Amino acid sequence: MTNGQESGGAPGYGAAPQQNPYGQGAHAPNPYAQPVPPQQPYGRPAAASNPYAQPAADPQPVPYPRPVPPQQPDAARRPDPAARFEAAPQPGGFPGPAPRRNRAAVLLQFLLQWIYAPLWILGLVAVFVVLILADYSGGGPDSDGWVRVNRSFIPPRRLRAELTGRPEDWERYVTPLLERRIAAAEATHAAGGGTVQPDLGREVSVGLAVRLYRGLGADGVVRIAERFGWQGVPNGTDAEQVRLVRRFPAPAALAAPSPQDPPAAPGTPWGPQPTRFALLLPVVFLLQIVYVPVYGLLTFWVNHPEPDRWERWGARWTVGPRAFKAEFTNSPAAWDRHIRRILKRDATRELARPADGYGPLLAPDGTFLRRITLHRATYCGAGAHRALRIAAEEGWVLDPAYAPDPVNSLRLCRADHR
Repeated sequence: MTNGQESGGAPGYGAAPQQNPYGQGAHAPNPYAQPVPPQQPYGRPAAASNPYAQPAADPQPVPYPRPVPPQQPDAARRPDPAARFEAAPQPGGFPGPAPRRNRAAVLLQFLLQWIYAPLWILGLVAVFVVLILADYSGGGPDSDGWVRVNRSFIPPRRLRAELTGRPEDWERYVTPLLERRIAAAEATHAAGGGTVQPDLGREVSVGLAVRLYRGLGADGVVRIAERFGWQGVPNGTDAEQVRLVRRFPAPAALAAPSPQDPPAAPGTPWGPQPTRFALLLPVVFLLQIVYVPVYGLLTFWVNHPEPDRWERWGARWTVGPRAFKAEFTNSPAAWDRHIRRILKRDATRELARPADGYGPLLAPDGTFLRRITLHRATYCGAGAHRALRIAAEEGWVLDPAYAPDPVNSLRLCRADHR
C-alpha cells in the first residue's frame, strides 16, 4: 500500500500529478523553503531580555534587572568556520598574504637591531629623565610608535618565516603567538574586562599587526583563530592589521543578596573583611611615596597573566588619604562616610558624560545604563553588602553584565534616559 505518493512525485490513488511538486501550496509545504539553521555557539548570541523594562511582580522583589539566561556555548564543540561575527565575509573578505620582504634587508635589520635597539632604549630613558627634571607638562606626539622598540625588532623565531616566506613557516610562528594573546584576552574577560554589548554580553578583541603574519595573510590568521572559538571582523581588518573578537554571554543569574536583606556576616564575601594593622598604615602611607612611582611604571610595562594583579597589589600596599581615617579607626560611621564620598565622586563624573557617548548601548527609546565601579579598598571594613545598600539609596544596583565579585569590586549600574 502506498503512502499517498508514488515514485517520481506523482500522487497516488489516481489523482492528477502536480505541476510543481516543490511549489508553495495548501497540500504540501515546500521542504526547501526556510531550513532551520543549526545553532552556532559563537555566532550571534541569544538576545537577552530588555534590562530597562519594568520587572514583573515577584514575591521577592529584586532591585536590578535579570537577563534571560542565554545559551551557553559548548566547550567540547569545535566552532563552525561558517559562523562569523555579524555579517559573514565573502571569499576574499580578508586580505591575503602581504608582499614578501627582501631577504637582504631582513638579514641586515636582524643584525643591526642588536646594536640600535639598546641605544634606542637608553635614549628613551634619557628623554624621560629630562622631562621629569624639567617638570614638562605639555602634550606629546599623537602616536606611541616611537616608544615601542619591539615594532622594529625581528625575533629569531620570526626570522625563518621572513626568509623563506612559506605559509607553513608563518603558521608555525603565528599559532603560539595568537594562542598567547587569545588566552590573555580571555583572562581579561574573566577579570571583568571587555566591551559591554546591548544584550548585556561582553566582547573581547585581539589585534595583530601585519608584520606578525605577513606571509600567512589575514585570512590565515582568521582560520587559526576559529580553532579557539574566535571570529574575524571584516570591517575592523585592513591591509595593516587583522582584528579578532569573541563574544561572551551575560551571566545567567546574579548570585547576590538584595539590599533589603539582613546584613552579611563578617568574614563572608559580602560581609566586612579584615583590615590591615592600624599601626602599619602610617608606615605604608609614608613608604608609598617612594615605591608608588615604580609601581606605576610596572603597571605600564609589565603584563601579568592576571589582569587585575596590579590593582590588587595596590589595594594591599597603598592607602589613600581619604581611606586612611576609615581604615585606621575601623569605625562603621567612618566607613559609611568614605563610601558615600567615593560613590558621590564617581557618580558625579559618570552622570556628567553625554548620553551620545554610549553609542550602541542606547535602547530604541533612548534608555541606557550608566556604570561605575567601587573597589575593595572603598568598602573593605564595612562590607560589600553595606556598600550595596548605600548605593541603592541613589538608584545604583548590581550590573547584570558582570558576575558579582564582592571580594574585589562592586560593579554598579543605573538606568538613564537620553
